[in-house]
Amino acid sequence: MSTENQSAFDYRKYWEDNYASGGNSGLGSYGVLALFKAEVVNAYIKEQQVKSVIEFGCGDGNQILFMKYENYVGLDISPTSVQMCARMFGKDSSKSFFLYHPKSFYNQGYLKSDLVVCLDVLYHITDEEDFEKTLDDIFSCANKHVILYTKVTNGTEPQVVDMIKDRDILRYLKKYNDFSITRKIEQKYPDLSSASFLILEKNPPTAT
Repeated sequence: MSTENQSAFDYRKYWEDNYASGGNSGLGSYGVLALFKAEVVNAYIKEQQVKSVIEFGCGDGNQILFMKYENYVGLDISPTSVQMCARMFGKDSSKSFFLYHPKSFYNQGYLKSDLVVCLDVLYHITDEEDFEKTLDDIFSCANKHVILYTKVTNGTEPQVVDMIKDRDILRYLKKYNDFSITRKIEQKYPDLSSASFLILEKNPPTAT
């Protein structure tokens, strides 16, 4: 695949076109993979007594149906996705949805939650600048906890399809040194997905 083809791919347009034409969030948000994600996230929410959640990449909303979120804000790059979720959860006053664009999101501490989740999203952000900004935004919103469900690779794998870009996610996460990875949960269904869970917690304040 040529560099020209990679740079020409617009991941935001891809997902908006997908949802606008009747597509969904894909295999990861349905069936056993959706149940696996819910099992891990819901257990963590209960264990840590999480009251508020912000999600980067709410998708078509199907995954949310399995989640036990007390207060929830869903963000997505696709206007159609946000509209789908708003219709699906329109009578649920505990859930709100907003359009997200990494180049138009400036959070100086106003938007915060106990937990920020980003599930099956990061490796679909093919634009490098958007990828780094999305990570910045994820951590800017997290008071205590971050759950990432993504591919953990060394970043040297060849890009075989336009819509997926592998990166060395552990290297990028070193930037957020006020958080530490406390758990890594391997994929329960490796024949269906290569994504794993990385759970990060904010470091306690150091004594002065």
